[in-house]
Amino acid sequence: MQLWQGLRLGLDPQAPDVVSIVGGGGKSSTAFRLAAEVAALGRRAIVAPTTRIAAFQTAWAPVFLEITGEELPWEALASSLERHGCCLLCGPVVRDRRLGLAPEQVDQLVERAAALQLAAITVEADGSKMRPVKAPAPHEPVLPASTTHLVPVVGMDAVGGALDEQTVHRPERVRHVLGLAEGTTAPLTPAQLALLLRHPEGGAKGLRGSLRPLLNKADSRVRRTCARLVASLLAKEGVPALVARVGVAEQPPVLERWGQTAVVVLAAGSSSRMGRPKQLLPVQGVPMVVRAVRTALQSGVGPVLVVIGAAGEQVRAVLGDLLPHIHLVENADWAAGQSTSVAAACARLPDRAEAAIFMPVDQPYLDPALLQQLQTAWRNGADLVAPVAAGLLRGAPALFDRRYWRELLALQGDTGGRRLLAAHPDAVQRVPAQAEWLVDVDTASDLAALAG
Repeated sequence: MQLWQGLRLGLDPQAPDVVSIVGGGGKSSTAFRLAAEVAALGRRAIVAPTTRIAAFQTAWAPVFLEITGEELPWEALASSLERHGCCLLCGPVVRDRRLGLAPEQVDQLVERAAALQLAAITVEADGSKMRPVKAPAPHEPVLPASTTHLVPVVGMDAVGGALDEQTVHRPERVRHVLGLAEGTTAPLTPAQLALLLRHPEGGAKGLRGSLRPLLNKADSRVRRTCARLVASLLAKEGVPALVARVGVAEQPPVLERWGQTAVVVLAAGSSSRMGRPKQLLPVQGVPMVVRAVRTALQSGVGPVLVVIGAAGEQVRAVLGDLLPHIHLVENADWAAGQSTSVAAACARLPDRAEAAIFMPVDQPYLDPALLQQLQTAWRNGADLVAPVAAGLLRGAPALFDRRYWRELLALQGDTGGRRLLAAHPDAVQRVPAQAEWLVDVDTASDLAALAG
């Protein structure tokens, strides 16, 4: 996966992405690589640091423009973008470093983005003296007001490293953020890095726009495992993250994306073919809605929403002890079809959810492992994921990245996500599943067959 995809950039010159990159462990590499990705798409990007960068880094961009005053060289800038699609802007050399731009100058670029056809600006917004981890000083980060994405970076080579000057830039600031005693040098843990990245005095300081940490240098099995631990802790707090190795030029930089995935149990239908509410019918002595909710919770994928409608009070009653662990969504328009339940769920999904799995109430033998496999496919880059059994693509359960939620909201009548999967067949990642997991109970004969 490319950085622009993992960061969910819109790449629209009418509303350009301003990606401010902070922390340690690969900020410069991230800023330049992201801009190069945008240019490779035929769009235009500018690298515009607001902090000092190494003088030699001017060679990392196809063209460099030196800024010596408050006024930006608009004609030269337009010409450079026309020829190269990407350029670097920064100030003159002071010793071995080049000065950064004022944040207001980045905001000026945004104001003229449409005229320049500028889709993205990448901003290195603080320094780390080549250390893999840091916490900002009082004067940092230097964020443009136009920032749309804040990306704190950490090098995974920091895990297990001592909390000292060799590993950490400003270790005293990191100790302060983590609540550690002065002089503590104990090895850094994944939990500490997760806290540092999302802390308002750490990676999230001055937060503008979205927060999406980048866990860089996950270039070995051990480091990737550590990155997953950090990412999982962030996801539990509703903070999406990217596991990456930006410095490996010949491979896509993002290995995995992590974020909160919700599970939606659709239990609002009238069960017209069954003739009675199948949500309440027992399979092996357990109501189907209870079985479905237990499956969703046991998967550990993320928050569980249950959409109720027909027989709503009875469904609520049988859920009993499970109610504190789920979010009930009432669909007053349930009689108009399944699309209304999908819409009701989309309207109530957590703001920080990155994807959602929709599962029916009438697959009593669904295995929690399948929900986990759907989520894993999403982490690896798939935006639509559905199971395949006996060579056939099934419409449920299915995962939908948030980029498709608007289309889910547009569904009408007695239809669900299956129609959306059919509309985007080439985008669907197929996950093998056992046929018995996907047995549907729609009619009295289906129920009798299970009992038999």
